[in-house]
Amino acid sequence: MDFEKQSIGTEDFAEHIRTKKIYIDKTSYLPELYGEKVHPNGMRYEDKVLLITRPRRFGKSLTMSMIKNFFELNYANPKDKSNPKELFQNLAISKDQDFCDKYMGEYPVISISLNGISGEDYIEALTSLLNRVGDLYKKYEFLKERKLPEEDELKFSKTIQMAKDGETIAFSNPDVKNNVLHLIKSSLRDLTSYLYRIYNKKVIVIIDEYDVPLQKATANGYYNEMLNVIRGMFESVFKTNEYLEKGIVTGCLRISHESIFTGINNFSIYTVNDEGFNKFIGFTHDETVQLLKENRLISRKDDVMKWYDGYNFSGARMLCPWSVLNFCEGAGSSSNPETFAPQNYWINTSGNDIMRICITKPNAKDSMRLQNLLDDKTEMVKPTDFTAYPEINYKTGFDVMMGMMIHTGYLTVLNIDEKGNMEVKIPNNEIKDSFRKSIEAIYCDDNIPWFEKVKALKAALFKNDKDEVQRLINELLINFVSVRDSAYENFYHGFLLGILSLVTQKASEISSNKENGKGFSDLILKNSGNAVIIEFKKMPSDSTPKILMNTCTEALKQIEDNKYDFNLQQDGYSQIIKYGITFYGKECWVATP
Repeated sequence: MDFEKQSIGTEDFAEHIRTKKIYIDKTSYLPELYGEKVHPNGMRYEDKVLLITRPRRFGKSLTMSMIKNFFELNYANPKDKSNPKELFQNLAISKDQDFCDKYMGEYPVISISLNGISGEDYIEALTSLLNRVGDLYKKYEFLKERKLPEEDELKFSKTIQMAKDGETIAFSNPDVKNNVLHLIKSSLRDLTSYLYRIYNKKVIVIIDEYDVPLQKATANGYYNEMLNVIRGMFESVFKTNEYLEKGIVTGCLRISHESIFTGINNFSIYTVNDEGFNKFIGFTHDETVQLLKENRLISRKDDVMKWYDGYNFSGARMLCPWSVLNFCEGAGSSSNPETFAPQNYWINTSGNDIMRICITKPNAKDSMRLQNLLDDKTEMVKPTDFTAYPEINYKTGFDVMMGMMIHTGYLTVLNIDEKGNMEVKIPNNEIKDSFRKSIEAIYCDDNIPWFEKVKALKAALFKNDKDEVQRLINELLINFVSVRDSAYENFYHGFLLGILSLVTQKASEISSNKENGKGFSDLILKNSGNAVIIEFKKMPSDSTPKILMNTCTEALKQIEDNKYDFNLQQDGYSQIIKYGITFYGKECWVATP
């Protein structure tokens, strides 16, 4: 690698190369992308339109920029290929002279990213998309000087002007709104026709982060309207478009063909579970090792692999470029690279809504499956198609959730059996840390189901409803507590103290390890003249019911022998309820006198 600098987050390939920033060479995949690779069976396979899905921060945008820079012609002088020759002269593709002669700098290219297209409501998001289309058209304003037919020139100018006026357009007028919708849906297809008429060459169309507007629309309640717009754009530009040379689309999730790619029969889809292009986006193991050598950090290889390795893209061992590059920068600029601690760079790169939903939706059985994953075990997941984003808010099965977590980078597939069932696991320490931090985020009153369950537990404690107390604590344990964190009695103590504090109005209404009678009671709750005393015990998870009940009885006896109710009686509490609770693993046994 003949580079001088490292750069994180640069998505412009030309800037990357010209400023001599580190680039992991992926140009050797261009012949395969264009159907020029000869496979072992002697055949060549060309995809007219490709969808390549990868988790966030795997380098999709930089890869799309590389493709654009290789194929795009010089609009001022189509015979001049000096720009791509300069950019690619030291990269792998330059060795394939025949391919370069045939394809380099030969096509008009339209490239648009839908990342950042969002809004609190549909109109705001539609305006955002209109502005993005307007920005795209401005890059091709030179076409108006190239003898476009008058009708096309008027429509071209109208698109730019309407985008400029986006904030003031009267969307309340149905005719105006429909005009905007038609303009956006046809915008990419129209631009291919303008470019073809001027240059007499079919056009390559690249759409990056196609699913971001749909994610945002789901969160804000206008999914169907946004789906209609994105589907219209896709059908217009990719379905029976005589001016289309090739289409390349990227995103995180594969939304089912029926939802968005209806009628586009020339679509080929490559996910993390498909062998095609499995090493094209992201860092391979070997590429990462070479990068560490170039950064004089090869001694940190084991740490890097433990923290950032582990993704299996259909047989390819892959790492997230964002995380690896951040570590290299942090360690390389550290005063002591050998002791620089690996960190979680991935968790804050975007929202974690999918992770949050996956944690809070499952029932007890499915939560145990999540817990098994946290404990470095594997789980079997049935293959399922993800249909539409709104389904993550209702009726989505656990296997679909797991599929979403695979495609968004929280899980990876180790093996696929003869029925297509997938054995999955958390890939590395960074993702495990992200997983845990997402779990920690639900311990707050923002999580309504969680908060309501804790309120119900408090109510059951004061009602002396032993069975309901046991049921609710078990549900909370099974859903939200790590088995490996439950080795000690004081963990359970802290767990219940923490959650019950959320639903206690005054600090004086809850106390822990406070001196009472002859000793220190584990937990005391007070409420309107009534009080609850709880004594905890911890037993091995293989304890028998008889042993557990005996232990609960011992806890109750401790309350009596040490007179933990003495101060409460002196203070005039009319009802004092006593609980002995024995914890074992992710379950508990509750007893009252």
